[in-house]
Amino acid sequence: MSSLFVPKQGHGRPPDDLPWVGYIRVSTWKEELISPELQESAIRQWAARTGRRLAEPMVIDLDATGRNFKRKILRCIERVEQREAQGIAVWRYSRFGRNRTGTAANLARLEAVGGELESATEDVDVTTALGELQREMIFAFGNYESNRAGEQWREAHEYRLKNQLPATGRPRFGYVWHPRRVPDATVPGGWRLQDERYTLHPDFAPIVEEMYDRKVATPVPQGFTQIAHWLNDELGIPSMTGGLWYTNNIRRFLDAGFAAGLIRAHDRACRCGYGKNPEMGKCAADRMLFLPGAQPKIIGPDRWEEYKEHRARTKSTPARARVATYTLSGIGSHGRCRAHLSHASYSTDKKEQIRGYWLVCGLRKSAGKSACDGINVRRKQVEDAVRDWIRDDFAEEVDALPSEERGAAPREAPEAAVMRKRGKLTAELKRTDAAMDRLVMDNAMDPEKYPADAYARVRNQLAADKAKLIAQLDALGKAEATPPKEQFKSLLVGLVDEWDSFLPIERNAMLRQAVRRVACYDTRDADGVLISVRTEVHPVWLPDPWKPTTICLAHVQPRPDWSPGDLWARSATDAADVIPLH
Repeated sequence: MSSLFVPKQGHGRPPDDLPWVGYIRVSTWKEELISPELQESAIRQWAARTGRRLAEPMVIDLDATGRNFKRKILRCIERVEQREAQGIAVWRYSRFGRNRTGTAANLARLEAVGGELESATEDVDVTTALGELQREMIFAFGNYESNRAGEQWREAHEYRLKNQLPATGRPRFGYVWHPRRVPDATVPGGWRLQDERYTLHPDFAPIVEEMYDRKVATPVPQGFTQIAHWLNDELGIPSMTGGLWYTNNIRRFLDAGFAAGLIRAHDRACRCGYGKNPEMGKCAADRMLFLPGAQPKIIGPDRWEEYKEHRARTKSTPARARVATYTLSGIGSHGRCRAHLSHASYSTDKKEQIRGYWLVCGLRKSAGKSACDGINVRRKQVEDAVRDWIRDDFAEEVDALPSEERGAAPREAPEAAVMRKRGKLTAELKRTDAAMDRLVMDNAMDPEKYPADAYARVRNQLAADKAKLIAQLDALGKAEATPPKEQFKSLLVGLVDEWDSFLPIERNAMLRQAVRRVACYDTRDADGVLISVRTEVHPVWLPDPWKPTTICLAHVQPRPDWSPGDLWARSATDAADVIPLH
């Protein structure tokens, strides 16, 4: 009679020729803070019990999450691939990883070269179908636990943001952090609870304010590197981690807006993967929100808006033009092709090089005459034309202003009007959200308090009001930067008076504040020979003449789902069939 085949229980085996790599990971999750000593002891007991030999020393990852594989575990897999080790031994399978996709991919990579993964505390024989199923269930449960922990963290973050606290409580430069739990030997348990809050640091808060002041200083703002040298070399103040200040951490600190009373958070409606994908350093769609925080402000809203405008202007400026070598660096443009003007050298008869003598078309210089006919104009000629424009079209006009007009209050800048309207709409939106929360809470606590039809009607009305306010905020946008001309009177008049005493970098920084660009237009004869060059200055207090013109698409066949606003906002290429209407 035949006998039933029973797979061998346990998988003791003779010692391998190659050693095993012992891998220890201490999780960032508080409930999984298993000491490395405990994990090492269990792995050594497993090696002694099964007759395996361990490579020394073991690989240890402290405070490392299992949700990704940007860890030392990849080096362990490489050692197996290079036949330096037989396999990897862990305390539990969850130490290998808690990401479903990453675990499957790296386990397949390990087993593809004959490597093995063993758990010191989970006796599973993966050579059988049942054992492989057990291991897959352990990995799946580990992935579930990781996702559950992630949901709990997100709920905690949302709770903190709702209470106007940063998602993670920690010390911030310029502030004194009063955490939720503080040690107190006089109370049971040794810990006392209090309201978490931030207060201004008496010594460091003024330094934060000066950091912003230096970044937007006029006429020449300081870079992040200069601020780092000031903090490290002159003041000797360490960062919050106790180390030196660097360009990156200063940029992140100032961009966060915490000192402006704001909390920077990622828009939950964005599906870019930021916050879930560890390889993403920032939101791909740049959908970061600045929410009001409960911390006191170190800088006011005007300084914060000035800083944001400076950062936006700096990002759009080529790196070489941020530290100007010449007066018109990064400002000059060719009027024909609208490309930037580059500075070029001039060789004298004595073969001496005069750097920056000419202004030439950057498009012609990089792509050739097929792209643009080009332009050659002496740099001094254009600089003199800009100086004459300030003197003739600005300085004389200021001198001719009547006394009553000089004393008149300046008109409100468009940016200020937009900020005022945005603040009013934001306050209304906050009140509407609070009303909805109160209504929902009252109905949840006492469902009989409101009639069903009345509750639904008020809820729908509040939801409609909220949608209307959000639409108004989205439509508000940002007004074109057309500040009053009087704002630049002292700047430009002072520049003309002291033109020769300023350095080129100082003249460039002052012009950037008042001038969009300096355009040079070339006049040529029928044979294409250059006759003359006309210089045109585009100041910031006038609408940008080079700004693209918005055209209504009522003359084409729009899509059926387009609104009247889409006739202006969409481009002709967005239409399904661009057919002129007759």
